[in-house]
Amino acid sequence: MLSIVALSRLQHVLDSDTRDDANDSNSNKNDKERNNATINAQLLADLAHYCTFANAAYGWKGFAFCGRWHFLGGNSRILMRSTGIDRRDIVATNWHSKVNRPAYYIARDTNRKAIVLSIRGSLSPRDILTDLCASSENFIVEDDPTNYIGSIGEEEVGDGSTTKPSNTNDNDAGSAISATTPITIPTPPPLMVGRAHKGMVDAARSVARMTGRIISDELNSHPDYSLVIVGHSLGGGVAAVLHYMWQRRFSNRGIRSFGYGSPCVFPLNITRGGLESDNINITTVMGTGDPFATISLGHIADVTKALSKLCQDRGLRKEILKRTGVVGGLTSLMDKRKDNRMTREDYEWCNNAMTFLRKQMDSEKLYPPGKIYHLSGPLLDFQQNLDKFGDTNDNNGKQRTSSRVGGGGGDATTSTTAMLKSVDAIMFNELKLHARMLDVSLHIPMRYEMLLRRLATPSEVF
Repeated sequence: MLSIVALSRLQHVLDSDTRDDANDSNSNKNDKERNNATINAQLLADLAHYCTFANAAYGWKGFAFCGRWHFLGGNSRILMRSTGIDRRDIVATNWHSKVNRPAYYIARDTNRKAIVLSIRGSLSPRDILTDLCASSENFIVEDDPTNYIGSIGEEEVGDGSTTKPSNTNDNDAGSAISATTPITIPTPPPLMVGRAHKGMVDAARSVARMTGRIISDELNSHPDYSLVIVGHSLGGGVAAVLHYMWQRRFSNRGIRSFGYGSPCVFPLNITRGGLESDNINITTVMGTGDPFATISLGHIADVTKALSKLCQDRGLRKEILKRTGVVGGLTSLMDKRKDNRMTREDYEWCNNAMTFLRKQMDSEKLYPPGKIYHLSGPLLDFQQNLDKFGDTNDNNGKQRTSSRVGGGGGDATTSTTAMLKSVDAIMFNELKLHARMLDVSLHIPMRYEMLLRRLATPSEVF
């Protein structure tokens, strides 16, 4: 128990420094772009818009769980009422999940001219079994089917290979192609191999088998439509893997993926590598305190290694407790800070101690996918800085704002109730031990939808 307290206190003391290091650890180019750029208004509108599509995949059960009883009446009715689409624009639905095959639906978003594939998050024990298949597995990125078709006298066969027509005879004098005519076979693109959470890889393969043909037909019928894959929680992770699998297949249709509260999916190199690819457009929104942002087998293994080291080295553990203000198992850190007794030397020592422990934490970890935006704010839009007279002005007489969108490096404002900013994946490098580390109320889909809607339309209260 003392080892857990020691590690938790060490993380708490260095939390602000860890966040700063996370923003500084990226390349200079990406760091500069993140700090100087604000979030595009169209992107923010899309994030809020497609969050409703992601949440609609939960159907009436999910809405009832979140307390939205006025939306009851059947899954398709929920889908139409929450997203505003017509019944004729619902292309396909599968509301029942199996192990490694989540529920989903396909719909046409006529307002934004997109075919939307929405994948449901965890709602049943079968979905949880998919989540628990948490080891990492390699997968192959699908090639563009047109790359398998030869240029002269060849036909495509079922396995993707090519062959000459059966009625063609090279030795026939009347043959249109002589025996000496070279046959050009396109060079196949280089093999691309990804790596991700095994359960989500298997789930993405299942969804791909069931929806690939339907989506292709829809896109062919609507040449000006793009493909958008969305999901919350498990659905967001599967959407990211499916996007990665389909990056070549639908590269000419502007494929995009939006995930909300997505779990740890890709290793760090793939998460960051996707940001540099023209074919990868994966966006993830992670809420403050979402417990699934830093839970993978590697995260758990790293914490276990650190705790094991503290159990073995009692002297180190005792010194951590002493310098962070824990005496006899009781916490006096806040009192110590108020008295300014935690010196700069204490902070430096704690930083060195944490660096030592992190050297033991070398397991393969998974991270939230794609370009990550950090969402913060209370679920209900209450002005926390109002005085007892209900004054909405600050001390300088300026009107307080109810929401704010900022870049990755700048502070938004202390009077905001919601904020969205770009962060680096390394921010989710470590599982933090604290009292609310498993608080699933911070993961509910309604939290993401309400905060994003508030940011997209700050003048309206939801």
